[in-house]
Amino acid sequence: MASLCRDHHPSGPVLYAVIYPSELSQIFSEFWQRAGPGASSRLAQQCLTYELGPRIRAWTPGPESAMQKSSEDLHPVYQQIRSRICGYFQRCTDNSQITRQVSPSDVFLYGSGMAAIYHVHQSLLNWRSGESISTGLLYEPTYRILQTYGPGLRPYKLGTDGDLDDLAAHLKAGPEDCPTVQAIWCECPSNPLLRTVDLQRLRRLADQHEIPLVVDDSIASFANVNLLDVADIVVSSLSKYFSGYADVMAGSIVLNPNSKHYGPMRRQVASTYENGLFVEDAIQLELNGRDFLARISRINNTTQYLVTKLLPLVSNPSSPLTRIYHQSLCHSRAYYDRQMCSKSEEFEPGYGGVFTMEFIDIESSSVFFDHLDVYKGLSFGADVCIASPYMQMTGQAGKRQGATNDTNETIIRFSVGLEEAADVLQIISTALDAADSVHMPKCQASL
Repeated sequence: MASLCRDHHPSGPVLYAVIYPSELSQIFSEFWQRAGPGASSRLAQQCLTYELGPRIRAWTPGPESAMQKSSEDLHPVYQQIRSRICGYFQRCTDNSQITRQVSPSDVFLYGSGMAAIYHVHQSLLNWRSGESISTGLLYEPTYRILQTYGPGLRPYKLGTDGDLDDLAAHLKAGPEDCPTVQAIWCECPSNPLLRTVDLQRLRRLADQHEIPLVVDDSIASFANVNLLDVADIVVSSLSKYFSGYADVMAGSIVLNPNSKHYGPMRRQVASTYENGLFVEDAIQLELNGRDFLARISRINNTTQYLVTKLLPLVSNPSSPLTRIYHQSLCHSRAYYDRQMCSKSEEFEPGYGGVFTMEFIDIESSSVFFDHLDVYKGLSFGADVCIASPYMQMTGQAGKRQGATNDTNETIIRFSVGLEEAADVLQIISTALDAADSVHMPKCQASL
C-alpha cells in the first residue's frame, strides 16, 4: 500500500509503503477497499518516471507528524473545483430559507468518495466518540466503515416511517439505553433500492438530540437535490456524475455553514484534513465537470424514458421482470421531491440516472445480465451505461445488511449513460428476450 504525503521531495511525491504480516492481508485489503487510501493511476504513472534512489526512512505516526499544507494544494485547479461545487449548492438554495451560503472553504476534496466518508467518520469519532446510526440502506463499503472502524453501528433498516419511530424511541430512552451517538448517516436516495428517508423528520430528531446528520447524495447528485436544509455534512463521490467520464476518482464533503455543529465540525475536519486528490486528477476532474448540468439533464430524461417503457412488463405474468426500483416510482417519492432543487432556465432537476431491475429468479437475472450489451461494473454516473449484479458484486450474496432489507440476489442495478435512449431500450429489450427464453418454459411447465 502507498499513499501521497503532503510533504513532497523535490523530485516528486514521497510514498510510504506499509509492511504488515501476511496473516493480516484480509484486514489490510478490506481497509484499502473501504477507506480509499493509496495512489491514483495518474500519480502512479508519474512516479514511474522518477529515478528512485535508496531513500528509505521509517515513519512513526504521532501528534508531531501532522503534515503541512502541500504546495500542490495551492494549485488554482483546486479552488476552481471548490468554487464550482459551491455554485451548484448556491443555485439549489437561492430560494430556500438558508441564511449563510456555502463558501469554497466549506468544501474539502479527497482522492475518492470512500476516502471522504472515512475521514468524516474518523473526524466525528474524534469529536463525539459513540456509535453510528444509519437509516435506510447504505452503500456496502460505507456500511462496513461505520460498523468496523469505531464503537459500532446501529442500522434502522430501510428508513421507513416505522423505522424512524423505532429510532425516535431509542433516542428518547436516555443515556443508559442510548449512549452518545456519533452521527446519523443516510443516503438520498439509497443504493440500490432508490428509496428516500423522511429527511425533514430525521433533521428534527437530530436537532432534538443534538446529533449531526451526514447525507450522501452520490446517487442523485447535488444537481438534482438540495440537502443543506437537512444535512450538517453532505458527502459526494465526485467520481460519479460530477466527473461523468469514469476516468478519475475523487470525493468531497461540504460542511453546512448553517449547522449548529458547524464550528466544532469544521475545526475537527480541518485539523486532520489532507488533500489526497492528486493535481493531475484534479485537472481532469475540473475539465470533466464543465458539462455537468448538461449531462445530468440528458441522463435524467433518458432514465425516466426507460423506466416508463419498462414498467408495464412488471405487471405481465409472462415477463421475468418483477419489479423496478426508481425514486420516481417509490412510495417515498414525496420525501425525494421535497429535497429537489428548484427548476431554473438553465436546468430542470429530475430523479437521477440509476434504476434497479428485479427478476423472478436468479437464472433469469443471470441470463439477462449475460446478454446485456453494456459495460459491467460497480460504478455509476458515467457517460456510458453500466450494469451490476449488485448483491454479488458487493459481496452480499447470501447476506443481509443489518436486518431484512428487501434486497435479493436477483436484482440488477442499471446506470444510464449518454447513449441514445431508444438504443439503450433496445439493448435492454434484447437481454429481456434472452431472459424470456428461460422464464417462459418454466411458466408453461407450471400450467
